[in-house]
Amino acid sequence: MRRMATVTALIVLVAAAGMLVLTGCDSAWYEDDWDDDWRDDGSYNKTIYFYLNVADAGGDPLPGVTVWIDGEQQEARTDDEYERLGQQFPPDWRGWRYNWDGGPFWVNVQDCPGGECTFEIMVTRPGLQSQRSYVTFNRWDPREIYVRQTFVMEPRVGVRSAEVITAPQRAEKCSLEQ
Repeated sequence: MRRMATVTALIVLVAAAGMLVLTGCDSAWYEDDWDDDWRDDGSYNKTIYFYLNVADAGGDPLPGVTVWIDGEQQEARTDDEYERLGQQFPPDWRGWRYNWDGGPFWVNVQDCPGGECTFEIMVTRPGLQSQRSYVTFNRWDPREIYVRQTFVMEPRVGVRSAEVITAPQRAEKCSLEQ
């Protein structure tokens, strides 16, 4: 009886080994960027939110301005009233006024040359000088990023309609991640 159990166990063991040889090890679970999920030294995937303060020369909100993010015209236009960033933001951002917000936008910085993605932020409105600024993201930025930008638009005088100027202030970015 004992010999029969040993023979049966041996047959089962040989059959299991044969199945392993025939089927191999499936690595379908393996992600190409698996190390990115557990390492704290950077992430390729970014989620980005934009807050814009688009004003006239007097600092009042400028409604109806068209916003372009990374070359794509956004459906929503700027509002005629400001809202304020809340307490979840860093102290120097709290209470900052904006009249356009957009996102989330997703980007994988691996898909960008040199591992850095630069987004253009542009605002346009007929009769006013168009403006743009740039913000760059890379692997070492946090996964979730907030961007704020101020634009002060003035009447277009003596410029070609397609001319766009760079905003006097740079875009700023922060993260709420600790």
